[in-house]
Amino acid sequence: MQTTSDHAEFPWLRPEFARLLAILWVVGLVLVYLVRYGAWVLPWQAANLFGAALPALHIGPHFQEFWIARAYDFACVVGIAVAALGLGATVTHRLVAKSDIFGALLALAVGFWLLAVLVLVAGSVSIANIPLVCLALLCWFLPAPRKFVRNFQVSTDRTDGWAKLMVACIVLAAVLNLAGASAPPFEYDELEYHLGALADYQRAGRIVFLPHNFYSNLPQLTEMLYLLAKTMTTDVAAKMLHWLFGLLGALAAFGVARRLWSRAVGFTAAALFYCTPFVQDLGQTARIDLATAFFATLAFGALVIWNEDERLDLVWLSALCAGAAVATKWTAIPVVLLPLAVLLAFRRKFRLLPVFGLLAVAVVAPWLVKNWLSTGNPVYPLFHQWFPNPHWSASQAAVFSEKHYPMFGWGTIGQFFSLLWNYSFVEVGAVPLLLMTTPLVLVVSRFEPAAKRAGWLVAGTYTSWFCFTFRPWRFLFPAFGMAAVAGAFAMEKLGRETLVRFALRLAVAIVMLVSLATLALNDLVDTENPERVPPQMNFLQYTLGQFTRDEFIARMGKGVLEPIIWMNENLPSNAKVLYVGEGRVYYAKQPVLWSTAFDQHPLTAMSNEAKTTEELLSELRAKGVSHVYMNFAELDRLRRGYDYMLDANWSLIQNTLQHHATEVHRTGRGVVYELADK
Repeated sequence: MQTTSDHAEFPWLRPEFARLLAILWVVGLVLVYLVRYGAWVLPWQAANLFGAALPALHIGPHFQEFWIARAYDFACVVGIAVAALGLGATVTHRLVAKSDIFGALLALAVGFWLLAVLVLVAGSVSIANIPLVCLALLCWFLPAPRKFVRNFQVSTDRTDGWAKLMVACIVLAAVLNLAGASAPPFEYDELEYHLGALADYQRAGRIVFLPHNFYSNLPQLTEMLYLLAKTMTTDVAAKMLHWLFGLLGALAAFGVARRLWSRAVGFTAAALFYCTPFVQDLGQTARIDLATAFFATLAFGALVIWNEDERLDLVWLSALCAGAAVATKWTAIPVVLLPLAVLLAFRRKFRLLPVFGLLAVAVVAPWLVKNWLSTGNPVYPLFHQWFPNPHWSASQAAVFSEKHYPMFGWGTIGQFFSLLWNYSFVEVGAVPLLLMTTPLVLVVSRFEPAAKRAGWLVAGTYTSWFCFTFRPWRFLFPAFGMAAVAGAFAMEKLGRETLVRFALRLAVAIVMLVSLATLALNDLVDTENPERVPPQMNFLQYTLGQFTRDEFIARMGKGVLEPIIWMNENLPSNAKVLYVGEGRVYYAKQPVLWSTAFDQHPLTAMSNEAKTTEELLSELRAKGVSHVYMNFAELDRLRRGYDYMLDANWSLIQNTLQHHATEVHRTGRGVVYELADK
């Protein structure tokens, strides 16, 4: 446990003044949240919507089928976690010196990375080899994992009523988050590349270069774990794995705070991180941000816990976890790796920086090698000018830069502060839990060294996120775990006086209640038409077996995926479909041609090379295309926002469809055409 510094961080700040500032801050933010942003009504809305939905809640005809499948999915996820822990404990038994929650999570993180590398290697040969990765479970027959379990330290600290309340909130939030995680994949990014690329790998029979989907060449640590889960059971197992990463992120915050201070601080930190709609929004998808946050919290925590008079084991484990975070997405370089390097530099550990960086790069190296072998560019499509590739052009690089690099202007300084407010109050699903608690470390009269390092890491992560990314809130999410740890510490230190403790806990409890109500609303709202009351199709009804998988997918989001389900059911098995303006091809059963908004669409080149409609039809037929699906609504959005297919010969395309194709299916979003024979 860390000791308290003898020197006050702000000597001018008297303890009674600090306590007054803390009360004014949390009470003021709660009032703003409840009154200015109308959050007080959310629990009532949840209760009313539940009352309206209650008559439609009953056991459906697919209940048994649904839960048998979910039982297999859940068993698969547990098996992956157990295999990762055994593998990680075997490899890191000399580095993880303490057998506690935090030590177990460090071993688990390394194990996840090793499993992902094994899937990458096995899948590069054949998808059929991927189940062999499960042989990692044999590691439990080795002495290191069993020794870790035998020596595992169970805390005997007393748990007060507040800590029990935090545990109850976490459990309730996990159950509410699981409903969305149990539904079929539906979010754009997961359908386009997080799972979409994996589906292409499975169709190809192995992990290959996908020239139409540049996202598949980003680091794919988490996606490799998804591929293992999909190969063993279903895609819902991949979503459940991401849901599990959310819980593991909360457990990481708990482990850091428990190692530094106490279980009480740990439970508060875990709840501050987990009981937010942001976590649910991510946890009900197969994105990768919760995995990034898990690795980042461990990387931050290891360096915060490490003392100069201790061995360097925690420093090296921090580097490994930071590398694992980067292996989930490139933005972890500025958001995770850079703040850790700066912290080491401020602690005058310059000699450690090269080894720290090399370890992190080594963790990312398997995906760099995969890219090098398939594209000639280890970081494809970045640095196109140094590593030219025929599937990526200067114009594509310019559009990519415009959409992904930060913008600076006269209002940048104001935006630096306003984004903190917006992402706490204005963003959909926002709650000010972290804004209420984390800044309180500034008024703690005596900083503990670890708390000071945690505060600097949070500030550094936010600054680096602002300066080096295009600032979506998801990219900042890796900092949430450490921000929760700092906020929980401040609540504990300032709450030693009864009045302050009551004010802080009451404020946090109120916001947490609203947050849980928001989670319930997300489960109850109609997923086909959110404005429809009473709801006729929601996540809760789906878990009760009232709908088939295909029916749920076809109706979700006002039928956005209905044309794909229709084609699956009505087009011949030998059909090949050209998708225009649609990147969510994950559910397509027929072979498809398509591209992301940033890649080169095959129809662009064909329409520019052809001179007549007959020539374009001949080109399409030469590529085996029998049908064209054109999503007009999405096409318009992509053209305006991403310059999608602006260079295509649209006059020729439209004339070809008009004279050589027959409309076979139409919705409010687009049309399916059948091409004429030659």
